Amino acid sequence: MQPLKLLESRHPDKLAARRFDALIGIDAQKDELLFTLKNILDKKGMENWIKHHHSKRGLPYLEGILASDSMIILSGDVGCGKTELAHSIGTPLSKEMGDETIVLFETPSDIRTGGHVGELSGRVTSAFDSAKNSLRKGEYGILLIDEADDLATSRDQMQAHHEDRSGVNVLIKEIDKVQRDNLPLAVILITNRPNSIDPAVLRRASLHLKFGRPDESILNTLLEKVFEGVPFNNGSIKELAKACFKREIPYSYSDITNRIGKRSLIFAWKQNIPLTKDIILEIISKTEPSPIITETHKA
Repeated sequence: MQPLKLLESRHPDKLAARRFDALIGIDAQKDELLFTLKNILDKKGMENWIKHHHSKRGLPYLEGILASDSMIILSGDVGCGKTELAHSIGTPLSKEMGDETIVLFETPSDIRTGGHVGELSGRVTSAFDSAKNSLRKGEYGILLIDEADDLATSRDQMQAHHEDRSGVNVLIKEIDKVQRDNLPLAVILITNRPNSIDPAVLRRASLHLKFGRPDESILNTLLEKVFEGVPFNNGSIKELAKACFKREIPYSYSDITNRIGKRSLIFAWKQNIPLTKDIILEIISKTEPSPIITETHKA
């Protein structure tokens, strides 16, 4: 089998920094992901803290638990920022770690291929080997597996094919190897269906971050940022937010930024008129929220 080719990006990167800064309303997830990744890849901070506060006896049991952490799960609805955060986190992480080089590896969308016997297991192994072998001395890596429920479907499901179960077994083995060998590599699994993930994979996560659609307070902040520069009157943002919340299904983050925001801009541009609150309200009235993905077990 040919080595699996991973998509690769190196950080710091100016575009990634802008993409990270543009993510609004998920500050808690940003901070927690940064803190956890830094501890996975560089444990000196924790070691120094222990030496300072627990120098006599240390914290041997808790240190052992920390040393085994290498995998993070990001879960939530489509369009809520988890994938964009994973793709851009390398640059702020580099800054947190003193401008160290962070290499982001992403598995291809066709990692499952045809599902022939042994194929999925071999490609999972190849993905981890490619990431580990591509890291140069002194570099740190993040292996990103999007739509992770495709690879880590619970083995307890009666419908699970033998090849699927085998793929999960190999994924668990590879995660354990990263932990056991103390490699400078973190693994991020992204999923819209966390309930479909095998419990053994879930247990290995040092952090499970969940993402939802913006509530009213976050929506106000999001609208202010997206439409910064539009000459609003007092109360205009609240009016826009109220129009959004009239919908039975809430808008996702990408609904606001990439659909309502972009469509409003293009409408005003094509008409060669200023962008106004009334234009945005009209676009909101014509834009259906993205459907919410519900948990379903795969046949």
